[in-house]
Amino acid sequence: MIISSDEIHLWYVYDENIHDPHLISQYCDLLNSEEYLQYKKFHFEKHRHQYLITRAMVRSVLSLYVNKIDPADWKFKKNDYGKPSIDDNSLSIPLRFNISHADKLVVMAVSLGQDIGVDVECLTRLGDMLDMASSFFSPIEVKQLLDLPPEKQNNRFFDLWTLKEAYIKACGMGLSIPLNHFSYSFSPQGKIRIDFSPERNDQPEFWRFWQIHPNDNYKISMAIKCDEINHAYSISMREIIPLSKIINVNYPISHGSIIMA
Repeated sequence: MIISSDEIHLWYVYDENIHDPHLISQYCDLLNSEEYLQYKKFHFEKHRHQYLITRAMVRSVLSLYVNKIDPADWKFKKNDYGKPSIDDNSLSIPLRFNISHADKLVVMAVSLGQDIGVDVECLTRLGDMLDMASSFFSPIEVKQLLDLPPEKQNNRFFDLWTLKEAYIKACGMGLSIPLNHFSYSFSPQGKIRIDFSPERNDQPEFWRFWQIHPNDNYKISMAIKCDEINHAYSISMREIIPLSKIINVNYPISHGSIIMA
C-alpha cells in the first residue's frame, strides 16, 4: 500500500460482521501482553470484541504500508494526553494514524507526516444534546444550533461534536483543549469554517476538515494540520476485515476544506 503526503486513507471495519473463530484466534495472537490484559478486562463481550477488532485493524493496516513489519511486531507509545503513535524511530516513512469507534463501527485514518484526527459517532446515541451543547460549545455554536428547526438540531449537534473531537485528537491534547475555545460554522456551499478564541493560539489557514456519512446511522469528521496553506488532499476509503479482505468504498463527503475568516 502506497500513500503520499497529498493523500488521506480512511479505513472502516464493522466489528459485528466478524465472528470467524479462526480469525478471532489470529487477532488474539497479534496482541502484546499489555493489549491482551486490556482485552481481558472488558466486562461486556461486545466491548471486548470491538477492542480486539480495533487492535487487529491497526496492526494489520499499518503492515500494509510497511510490509517488512509483521502485524504482531508493531510497537506503540502514547503522549502525555494519551494519543497513541508508532514507537519506531527507524521507520522508513512517517506514518501517522488515528482511530475512533462507535457502536459496531471502527474508523482509522492514515496520513503521511501530518497530524490527523478522526471521530465517529452513532446518530442514534441518546442524551440531552442541548444541555451538552450549552456546556461544551462556544456561544456562537449554541446560537447556531438553537436557531435551527428542532428536527435539524440533532444532525447539527453531531456535525459540531465530531468536528471538535477530530480537531482536539489531531492536536494530540484531547479534552485539555476546552471545546468552547474554537468554533465551527458552515457555508451554503458546504465548506467548513473554524475560528479560534484568543486563548487558543492556532492558525485556521493550516487546518482542513471533512465530514463523511457511511450511512444514516453514523457521522464521521476528520481534521488534519497542513504544512502549507494551500495544501490539497485526496481521500480514499476502504472497508477491511483484518487479515482477510479489503473492499474499496466511496462514502459521501458532505463538507470539505476550510473557509478563511
